[in-house]
Amino acid sequence: MRDDDKSASKGETSPLLTCDNPNESYLTGAIADFDTPTTAETDTTLTATGTNEKERYGYVTFSDKHLCSPIALEKLKISKNMPSFRRRRSMISSHDIAPALALLPLITGGKLPESPYDGQNPISHPSTRIKFLPIKAPYRRRQRHRSFKLFWINEFRHWWKSSRLLVRLAGLECSAQTNWSVAVDTKISLISLNLHKRKGPKLGLKLVKYLGRGGVMSSFLKSVQPFTRCVRILVATWRWVEAAPCRRWQVGVEEMTAFVGNRCSRLFSRSLVDWFSLYCVFPLINICLQNDILWFQPQTYNPGVVVIILGVLRAIAPYGASFQGSRLGRVLTRGMFFNGMCRWPPNGRISELNLESEDCHEGDEVAEDATLLPLARDVAAALGSAGKDYKIQLNLKSVGFQQVGCGAGGYGVYELAKFCHGGVVQLHITPYGPSIMDIMPMYIILEREESTDLRSSWTKSIAAFQYIGPRVLEGFIYQGAFFSYHHFAELRERYDEVMLNYSLACKYMCKRRRQGFHDEFASPPTDLASLKRFLETGRRGRDQRKTNRRLAQIQRRVKHLARMIQTTMNDHKKKTNEAPLGVILYFEGLDCSGKSSTGNLIRDALLQAGYEVGIVQYNRPPTPEEKLHSWMDRFQSPIETRSNTKEVFDCEGQKTVKSTNSQMNTHKALIWDRGPAGDFVYGSLATASEETRQERYREFLEFDRSCQKNNIFFCKLLFLTDRDAISRTLGKRLAHRKICQDLHIWLDSSCGGTPHRREGLDEIDYHIDPTDFAAFNSYNRNLSKFVKFAKNTDILPPSDDDGGGVFQNPWVVVSTARRHPARLALIKTFEKQLRAFQMRKHHRFCKYPKNSTKKGTAFTEENNRDIYKFEGKWKRAIRTCLFFIGIAALYWYYLNTKTDFF
Repeated sequence: MRDDDKSASKGETSPLLTCDNPNESYLTGAIADFDTPTTAETDTTLTATGTNEKERYGYVTFSDKHLCSPIALEKLKISKNMPSFRRRRSMISSHDIAPALALLPLITGGKLPESPYDGQNPISHPSTRIKFLPIKAPYRRRQRHRSFKLFWINEFRHWWKSSRLLVRLAGLECSAQTNWSVAVDTKISLISLNLHKRKGPKLGLKLVKYLGRGGVMSSFLKSVQPFTRCVRILVATWRWVEAAPCRRWQVGVEEMTAFVGNRCSRLFSRSLVDWFSLYCVFPLINICLQNDILWFQPQTYNPGVVVIILGVLRAIAPYGASFQGSRLGRVLTRGMFFNGMCRWPPNGRISELNLESEDCHEGDEVAEDATLLPLARDVAAALGSAGKDYKIQLNLKSVGFQQVGCGAGGYGVYELAKFCHGGVVQLHITPYGPSIMDIMPMYIILEREESTDLRSSWTKSIAAFQYIGPRVLEGFIYQGAFFSYHHFAELRERYDEVMLNYSLACKYMCKRRRQGFHDEFASPPTDLASLKRFLETGRRGRDQRKTNRRLAQIQRRVKHLARMIQTTMNDHKKKTNEAPLGVILYFEGLDCSGKSSTGNLIRDALLQAGYEVGIVQYNRPPTPEEKLHSWMDRFQSPIETRSNTKEVFDCEGQKTVKSTNSQMNTHKALIWDRGPAGDFVYGSLATASEETRQERYREFLEFDRSCQKNNIFFCKLLFLTDRDAISRTLGKRLAHRKICQDLHIWLDSSCGGTPHRREGLDEIDYHIDPTDFAAFNSYNRNLSKFVKFAKNTDILPPSDDDGGGVFQNPWVVVSTARRHPARLALIKTFEKQLRAFQMRKHHRFCKYPKNSTKKGTAFTEENNRDIYKFEGKWKRAIRTCLFFIGIAALYWYYLNTKTDFF
């Protein structure tokens, strides 16, 4: 029985609002928050007051519910016997809805409202189904264990594997003790084993196998093997069922290959131990016995200890190898799908970037050309402007929506009658807690009404064929951005994870104080860097160890790069391998793509090498004075190649940062946080003519060429990522800002509660702003603009005055969807590019285009190329074939190897 039928059987009714004038009575949506009388109580009241009172208030018995309207509700009696559901909906019948959640359209004077189109379009009505909660809770697209039960079944599986190993070792120990004193089998005995004989090594191998299987417990382990296999198959199947629809094919193949890799690794490890025992250990002992080497005497030596050690190794080796085999299967499968679907590598050329990849066009997301998607983003922007005041109705009027109903739990329904593609669109909106930064997210559903009849106007009927995409679009709205199920789950779970780490870090802070530690973790953090280290103490131990290993690996790479740069700085004899006098690190790309955290690794290497590093932020449009000069004049250079004494403003505009030139250090570096490409995405050049854009491209290439002539390495880095990673970053920064509120109170308490401005905490506050959410809505548009600029300014065209140099200085695309591989690849790529710049030659990132035959600084004609085309498909195809061959080899080995218990 449905919930509304249950509520109807209990006799629950909703309060009805009526006007003082019965001729102007109206019905509104029922609010379930009020206490309502039951049906029995209502009948008793009507009986006591008499029939006149019943006629006076106009109560009508309709489907075991009491509705009030003396005039208009007579139509409901007629609609009860109508066979057509669509007709019943058009006659505002709502008898199959729970009264507490009923949506009743506004009726004025007992008449339906007039059409806003003067009778050309029929009247639309609210849907007869309530949509106030998601069908399923939001979940991450790449989450392996979405179900709590599945997580603990997988934990039980690992515990069961460890328990089987302990049982195996216990049986081995029991068999070794028994067989050491008394021969269990006359053919296989630790006492009578003699490796000096011809069949001695084979008998020793049989004894190793017997002990490796578990000895006396081998029969028990063999009997529980089917249960172990069933649990593994259950977990794999459950993971496949819970995978996102766009990833089920990959998850299915991955789980199968992981299972096969597990089995192959166990079989291979046993075979390897057997081969090592038979052809290495036993022959070596036999040689020692024949030559009386050391303590190997034929009369006194007993190989039982060596056999027991080999038996323990044969028992443990499959257990350890099974994890690596599963990992091998997953790596091969992910590599095959990664290259087969042409996803973004950690580092690559801009010409090899696939803009149709799943990194920017997820398989289960609404397409960018869907008709309802721009409307959803407009609704998100309107609700985002409401802020904490929650003036929803007033802000939605600016988009054209009018409220037509409401319900329990904050549920409201709005209607857009003048839809540009014809028909009517309904908006279902409900708050979805808990709040984030004291702002409640909103769950919305946009539904295109299909019951409207457009035959009255042929032009409107034609407009209906222009509709693209789904007729129902659902998602979440937060701070002016529209999030899908998976994107909102990434934001929500990352926010909760950071807040949990913060709570645990505060708990451990007291523990460190009690133990006498007086380090930075025993006091509240004061800036963003110390906050990240403070939150790290609240994570699990294995997560901390994993992070420390990755940081140590990155720091080793940074130190290696710094030593290489320092060596070239000190080598003045080899002018062909001399370090550049100036370095410009140009960080450009999408918001929340990890530009600072990833690109600053190169800055650290330059600092360690001895470069003087400065930073300039170009997050503001040019001033009127700067517009009087050339477009590239406002972008600074690290050394005196032109006017380099102007003031540049930081993103917040709080103070000016002047570039300084120290005479002590001749090697200088400058970081551009944003730059010329930002004008094409966020500035005035976004709407400029094509001739103006081509002129700006030429100016940028001229600046690039002048840097090379003046021994300045201009490193152009374009940071890109997917929307899942951006959502995680937004959740992390929101949590940091929430923690920053506590830190303000925490640190101001020492000053008597008087608020003080602290630059470190301001850095955390300014790390996220509303423009980040607006940029999330414009993800694909901004991505295409950045890629178009990079393709048009990728490499320098050949010139007559190059002086024999062929370094073309291409853009380096850094995909930070996975931060750690991207950082390692960036350090390696920067080192290669720096060496190529020093030697004035090209490497795989520096290649002439096939159609590049022009001289001078002429335009590279990249603007005429389709930005959705990319090169290097044959390389991806070769890698895909290699990964597929690896998977096929695993399956072949598994099928052609004896897969018994041994």
